[in-house]
Amino acid sequence: MKKQYLIILAIFITSFSYAQVFIDSTVNFGAKRILMDQRKGFSIGSYGEAHYNAPIEKGKFRNGTADLHRVIIYMGYRFNSKLQFFTEIEVEHINEISIEQASINYKFNSAINFKAGVLLIPMGYVNEFHEPTLFNGVERPAVDKYIIPTTWRELGIGFTGLFKKQSLKYQLYMVNGFKSFDGTGKLSGKSGIRGARQKASNAIVRTPSFTGKIVYFGVKGLKLGLSGYYGKTESTLYDGIDRNNQGLVAQADSSVVGLAMASVNLDYSFKNFLFRGEGIFTSMTNTDQYNAFTGNDVAEEITGYYGELSYSYGLKKGYPKFIPFVRYENYDTHAKVNRNMTRNSSYKIEVLTAGLGFQLTPGTIFKADFQWLKNGANPRPTNMLNVGFGYWF
Repeated sequence: MKKQYLIILAIFITSFSYAQVFIDSTVNFGAKRILMDQRKGFSIGSYGEAHYNAPIEKGKFRNGTADLHRVIIYMGYRFNSKLQFFTEIEVEHINEISIEQASINYKFNSAINFKAGVLLIPMGYVNEFHEPTLFNGVERPAVDKYIIPTTWRELGIGFTGLFKKQSLKYQLYMVNGFKSFDGTGKLSGKSGIRGARQKASNAIVRTPSFTGKIVYFGVKGLKLGLSGYYGKTESTLYDGIDRNNQGLVAQADSSVVGLAMASVNLDYSFKNFLFRGEGIFTSMTNTDQYNAFTGNDVAEEITGYYGELSYSYGLKKGYPKFIPFVRYENYDTHAKVNRNMTRNSSYKIEVLTAGLGFQLTPGTIFKADFQWLKNGANPRPTNMLNVGFGYWF
């Protein structure tokens, strides 16, 4: 545990010695293009990706899977110079439709912008910047998927803004929280908090949660983001119970956990090299009561971090270009458990990914990578071959 904390702290401290070209932290690239379009009226864009994943085991045949993972349609409408609407409509695996973003945005000035609607939680990097040309590897990093958990969006309101002289950009939102119980426990030791996302769909809101992010871009080559999240989970057991019924209130209280998250992410670019690092720490309270009530095995602490190095080699000036990369990830959904539980070492995962991207244009890319995965209970790696392509415009 101490080693993981030191790695996360080191990423935070050393990042100040580097420099960065700033990228807007409040919206992803496709959204930014639409929201910054000064013309009044309707705008549209899209991104999508298809994957082939083939597990490889010595002495065994395994079936691979081919999947049109997602196709997203951006739509925006500028009512006037200050007021806009933006949405992302997502189709996953051909037959699952959801709304990834849908917000009204009002600009008072560069330092104060109001947002309301379905918002991306500003934790880490990929949860906000997840077009396939903006991250390496066929699949999104496992830490971003299982610990953040990407794509994480909820209903909320809040403010964003830019302080140019201080080289800072911020986001601050009040949102609905996770749902920890709806007849069954939604949190678990293996998947952590991922299964408790409400995704703005009939979300229970009894007490709000709060999240925010600060991005520093004051030195060349560096983008540093610090994020936080704080709140309590929601439970269906509170609905309609008498406040004076101590037995029912105690039962409902046992179905809720307190949750606090902190993350640091940085990009450092130097010539054609890019280093990307991220660390996430999650602390939960009341897990002993929650586990006793639900029969689940939720941890008190969840941790994750990764480091990635890539190199961009252009065949001509600009495009097409090759992007070889290597990434190491380490995450543990049982980093610390309460004293009544036994820590499950199989929930501690290490992933080494090496791959290559071939980017034809800024909006089209083909990818391939090979992964070595192992857990604390079985240190012998299993392997995965991934191939895919993506686009955005």
